[in-house]
Amino acid sequence: MSGLKRKMQRQIQKNNGELTYKKVIARKMGCSVPELNKRLKRREKNLKEMEDNHNGKE
Repeated sequence: MSGLKRKMQRQIQKNNGELTYKKVIARKMGCSVPELNKRLKRREKNLKEMEDNHNGKE
């Protein structure tokens, strides 16, 4: 994604009120930004594994 495209995407999110900064989320959760990154990465991995398991059973 080019810098201009990313900038426009963030501007759209900001206008819609959907832009949330990791620093703010981390503060609400009571952890640091690196810890939040780890949690989000772990969450994505777990969701993907659950989805793969669900698809495998059917």
